[in-house]
Amino acid sequence: MTDVLDVLDSEVDAIGKVLAALKDRAAAKSQNYESFEREIRDRFAQIGFTVDVSWYRYGIEGRPGAVEGSAMPEITITGRTDPGHVFDHDRMVHEVTNNLLGIPGQEGIIRTNKDSCKELIAGHAHRRRRSKPDAS
Repeated sequence: MTDVLDVLDSEVDAIGKVLAALKDRAAAKSQNYESFEREIRDRFAQIGFTVDVSWYRYGIEGRPGAVEGSAMPEITITGRTDPGHVFDHDRMVHEVTNNLLGIPGQEGIIRTNKDSCKELIAGHAHRRRRSKPDAS
């Protein structure tokens, strides 16, 4: 099973576009909450994700429900629509090194702790020494 946190940069971009479209749509007019929630779920399903939508009513001076018809959805990505989805680590490397998201200063590299490779090698060497059978 793939962890829902394994998300490609291209998927982050798609999620951002869906959220922007939903924000614009919500600002344009008052909403039928059931219809808007269905739209939220459908738009995320189109890009391959399942979501949970929670509505929080707000009002004047923070009193819940003080203003009728005003609510804000909280959207939580809960999984993928394809239960057999396998995360493509090679594609992630390609997207990150090509800076698909356009993050300044991140072109062509994947930043890691400079000592992580040394620590990994040292850890593997230590395990190899311990796992060899005794010569006695």
